Amino acid sequence: MSDASGEARLLLAGVARAIITPPIGIRLLGYTVQEGCSQDVERELTATVLVLSDGVTSVVIVGLDLLFVPMPYSDRIRAAIGQRLGIPGENVLLNGSHTHLGPMFPGWQQEESPQRELQERYVEHLEDVLIGAASSAWSKRQPARIGSGVGAAPLGVNRREKMPDGGIIIGENVDGPIDRSVDVIRIDDLTGKPLAVVMSAACHTVVLGPKTLSYSPDFIGPARELIEPAIGAPSLFLQGAAGNINPACGIGSGGPEQFEDMQRLGLMLGGETLKVWAQIRTHNQRGPRRIVRSVAAISTWDYEPTPQSTINHLSVTRRRLNLPLAPLPNLATAESDLARTRAALDAAFAGNSLGAKHVAQRMFAWAEQRHRLVSAGNRIVTREIELWAMRINDIGIATVSAEPLAELGLEIKRRSPLPHTMFLGYSNGCIGYIPPPEAFAEGGMEVVESHYNYLLASQLTPEWGPTVVEATLEMLLGLE
Repeated sequence: MSDASGEARLLLAGVARAIITPPIGIRLLGYTVQEGCSQDVERELTATVLVLSDGVTSVVIVGLDLLFVPMPYSDRIRAAIGQRLGIPGENVLLNGSHTHLGPMFPGWQQEESPQRELQERYVEHLEDVLIGAASSAWSKRQPARIGSGVGAAPLGVNRREKMPDGGIIIGENVDGPIDRSVDVIRIDDLTGKPLAVVMSAACHTVVLGPKTLSYSPDFIGPARELIEPAIGAPSLFLQGAAGNINPACGIGSGGPEQFEDMQRLGLMLGGETLKVWAQIRTHNQRGPRRIVRSVAAISTWDYEPTPQSTINHLSVTRRRLNLPLAPLPNLATAESDLARTRAALDAAFAGNSLGAKHVAQRMFAWAEQRHRLVSAGNRIVTREIELWAMRINDIGIATVSAEPLAELGLEIKRRSPLPHTMFLGYSNGCIGYIPPPEAFAEGGMEVVESHYNYLLASQLTPEWGPTVVEATLEMLLGLE
């Protein structure tokens, strides 16, 4: 943990961007049912790096056009960036926008040559590029000012729709919990000239659906293209608690309308970000009111500089938790599931659907892993997650290496000790969905089916959500 001493210090900020688009031909990560590898580039994938420092503590925030960066790659990249900059690797945040049209990472699915080598080379390339971008942002540090604000935009809809039989599907639950906030952080130089803007919202980046075989940042791309010419500085997107939030337009079906929908959502996000950004003043403020007399008395004021920009708090902390999954089944059940998924795998490979093969491979890999654990006598297994939090003055950013459902983010924001708190998922890894306790009685993909895709030997338990919420709030409180 890095602690602020309480002494006011000058804020330094630097920003840089790098293209992280892989070679065409790597499989895309996000839609298991997808029928092919990448075939072209809709928009370049990028990494945008923001460095914040008060001369004692330094933080590196990286916004990535990727689903997320899985462990152990995220740990390796963070450590490498920290080593290059001479700061703790734990002070580096890697947040994925969760685009489902980025590259697959090695180890996610069993691959044959040359696909395996393509993915391995990409991770090495990604590490080099991110180290370089972080170094560039570090070298550009200059005195800066910071402010924040919150807007709202109708980007998403709660997707946990209850059917007449009580089952939960990925659909539309217009009355379900949702965080429509657009959180904005403005970073300027001392004259008020923009250096960077951070925007955060909670919505799955899946407007372009599984029939799209192009690398794409999804609706984040159009948002950036609106914001950046307007302010003359880079923007970072940080993905929020989007586990059960899909775009209001739904997942794209492959037709031309999905590209129009992507543009519309991007303009909503970008437009709201600009609106909030324009209301944040960092370098000057209204002075005392005075009355001047013409034909009528007129109230007016002059602008005066704000006090020298200082940082009273800049601190970072992280916590890793090993939490138990639900108890594993007996050996007979594990063997039955293994046999069932092996038969489904054989049937899929006897057919012509590549998507069906991918799904069957994933299910068999899950059953095989679980059978191996049960055969070794394991009934209780745990998974590790990382919680990360930082405070800069009265602004807080808290994250979890998972897909948190909206309810968790809403509670953390409501109970945070800081006036403005952003809560992010998909950060420094991702182990799967974390639902609130009440979702377990309902079931649905985020509770049940998701543990197959994330290769969790068993489901999470209802205790995971409250544990993450309480631990995150403790961390934020400790940064005061």
